[in-house]
Amino acid sequence: MVKKITSIDDLSLTEIKLIVDRAIKLSSKPRSIKAKTIKNIFNLFLEPSTRTTVSFELAAKKLGHNIFNINFDKSSLSKGETFEDTMSTLVNMKPDALIIRDRKEHSPIKIFEEHKIPVINAGDGKNEHPTQSLLDYAVLKKTFGNKKITIGICGDIKHSRVAHSNIKLFTKLNYNIEIISPNYFVDKKSVSKINNKIVYKNNLNDINNLDVLMMLRVQKERITKNLNSSLNKFKANFCLKNSHLNSKIYLMHPGPVNRNIEISDEVLDSYKRSLILKQVEMGVYLRMACLEHLL
Repeated sequence: MVKKITSIDDLSLTEIKLIVDRAIKLSSKPRSIKAKTIKNIFNLFLEPSTRTTVSFELAAKKLGHNIFNINFDKSSLSKGETFEDTMSTLVNMKPDALIIRDRKEHSPIKIFEEHKIPVINAGDGKNEHPTQSLLDYAVLKKTFGNKKITIGICGDIKHSRVAHSNIKLFTKLNYNIEIISPNYFVDKKSVSKINNKIVYKNNLNDINNLDVLMMLRVQKERITKNLNSSLNKFKANFCLKNSHLNSKIYLMHPGPVNRNIEISDEVLDSYKRSLILKQVEMGVYLRMACLEHLL
């Protein structure tokens, strides 16, 4: 059976736990684990990325696979070739798996349905970013074990693919979820289709009940109206400062961080319960586990 990870919905809870447990095991003994059969993996990134593209490359190499990085500037898309023609070209080179980041929603699942090759969604527009959510869960499980936690997600929910995947995943895990966001950055109707029991808050002044606070990047490239006004209002009312936090709350952010918009310098540089760099580290091992699952 050809497998895919285009959405959190592609994975059962059992599969999620197997992938995450494998990532945690790999992270406890960080070394290369050579696969029995070497595969050819295409890493197609049509939007900018540091963490995700490098972690997939490292993950593939640690497993002994061949990985070929392709970005927009190096592809024929930059010369005017259509997306469909580019995909036909790549698929006819017979990759064993395709990792894709695209500004268009749902392109990973369309590629899978048309070409029936293993596909991992590395972020599709505002839709989903499933491997980011899986690595977030791996960090949380390593921190809390199987404890049922309360997690707050703060920021630009509406335009965040990370938020959508995490809400799906944390709902599957039966976590308590609170969304902390101004009305202009959240579509409650859309969120309620995933989970209608989520608690909403419109400020950071009442978060002492949280085990974890996940801040999200303001998606400046996806906001088409009133960007400067939204940024200024968000910065004034939702930029995380030391005064908002107690010493018990763990802090997460998928990166990159807009300093002093989502998180102040004082928090980002010195907060002792930050898990942000743990997320970066876990990204490699989680993506190794995803490639093992897929291949």
